[in-house]
Amino acid sequence: MSDNPPGRRPATTPRPGATGAAGAVGPVVIIGVFGVTLGITYPLFALMLERQGASGTVVGLNGAMTPLGMVLTAALIPAAVRRWGPWTVMVGASVGTSAMLSVLALTDSLGLWFVLRFALGACAVAMFILSETWISAIASDANRARLFTAYTSVLALGFCIGPAVLTVSGNAPGPALTVAVASPLLALWPLCTGRRRVPGMAASGAVPVGALARQLSVLLVAVLTVSVFDAVTLQFLPLYGEAAGLTSGQAAFALTALLIGQILFQFPLGWLADRLGARTALLLSLLVGALGALLLPFAVDGGPGWLYPTVALWGGIAFAGYPLVLTLLGEGLRGTSLLLANTAFAIVWGVGGVLGPPYTGAATDWLGADGMPWSLTALWLVALVVTAGAFAAGRGKAVVSDGGPGRDPVPTDAVAGRDQ
Repeated sequence: MSDNPPGRRPATTPRPGATGAAGAVGPVVIIGVFGVTLGITYPLFALMLERQGASGTVVGLNGAMTPLGMVLTAALIPAAVRRWGPWTVMVGASVGTSAMLSVLALTDSLGLWFVLRFALGACAVAMFILSETWISAIASDANRARLFTAYTSVLALGFCIGPAVLTVSGNAPGPALTVAVASPLLALWPLCTGRRRVPGMAASGAVPVGALARQLSVLLVAVLTVSVFDAVTLQFLPLYGEAAGLTSGQAAFALTALLIGQILFQFPLGWLADRLGARTALLLSLLVGALGALLLPFAVDGGPGWLYPTVALWGGIAFAGYPLVLTLLGEGLRGTSLLLANTAFAIVWGVGGVLGPPYTGAATDWLGADGMPWSLTALWLVALVVTAGAFAAGRGKAVVSDGGPGRDPVPTDAVAGRDQ
């Protein structure tokens, strides 16, 4: 049964009292606890499999099940929302995640681990898509960028807390698994106490898929670039530091500095976007992404004193491209179109996470260690040129509507990046 009352057509219109910063507490808490869960499970399960004698190939393939689950099941989320409503889907994903982690803690069956980690990806992508759509529904043009950058900053904080739990527990699986099992259940607090604040996320009528795809094409390039950047830095930045002569501890802390930058420096760019326009801020983010990758070899040669602040600024401002794209999306789309667009973004994000490491790995085989920054520089520059060209050409003049009777069409100039 849908969460929406019979006879009422759901849409991404928030209920009274659910707008503004207070209304964003729910989705921000939800994504924060899921960040903690994922931040724990990726390194923890790799460690547990190694201790069970699994090969590196098996460990890697098992780790790929979660992002694969995200990519392959994301397209099912809009149908699930139409069938059961967003509140039910989010509660099910929270409880399901906790239950599956409990089973993983109790079994050594490798085949079951593969199945359950795939299912974990399905639950996680549901929470990502629906929490992002939730924020779009309750935000106004005056605060949308700040809300989205606060959202992704809290997500980054969650990913930092996850490995810290392992460190504090001395890599003991028991305490870390307890935290991982309990974390998703914390999402039930904002869902159950604020059920009436959860907006509907679908609308009746036909969605103009062709027009929607044209509007999204440019923004998907930016999403793919940020996704590749995220996956590549998580895997290759410590290796790059060691190849440049840093100790293993110094190289590992470079990744910590980048994550700290994602916590600290996204929100200021969101503040700027709410004043100068999300298009301007997105172009700045893409430019910093390219410059940071270009300057990385010089920063690492300067030692930790230059490297850490460089990667912190780079990580925060470059990663902010993702919430800025979500900001542009929310300015121009409503209802089912918004839900489908967020779903498309989730799929492309997963694809970037899958393709990014092999892309940079091939570059390092060809160019040596510097293939890592050069491969990212090339990708950032392509995204910058494509996005700037599209904005200059004024793409996105078409109208995207949910097509429901009595609904006004929603202009999507903002989706193409026209500043308000």
